[in-house]
Amino acid sequence: MNAPTCCLARIPANGKFWLKNARVHDGFRDIRIENGRVRALVAAGESPCCAPGLDLEGGEVRRMDGDEPVAAGDPADLWVTLCGGRTVPMRAGRLESGGPQDVAATNGPADGSDR
Repeated sequence: MNAPTCCLARIPANGKFWLKNARVHDGFRDIRIENGRVRALVAAGESPCCAPGLDLEGGEVRRMDGDEPVAAGDPADLWVTLCGGRTVPMRAGRLESGGPQDVAATNGPADGSDR
């Protein structure tokens, strides 16, 4: 799988996941996304180890609507730099790859595994 497809397959269909090891305005954070919103930002490594999500390996996460910092309560309309280095839009908590794999990838395993 290419990086966007691989990452999309790790997002559970219920819309609740973590963006782990994300670079934001003030350092590295784990970002909780729930139901299309940013629910929490915690220090990188503080999210539950077995919780579903994406390890961005230091990839940047920033808001789409300007230069304000990403904050809890914001809509999850973000620019996300994936583990493969490609920056993709996330709208309402759903990563978009710009291709037909969006539907197939998001119907993958709900537990966030690679299978």
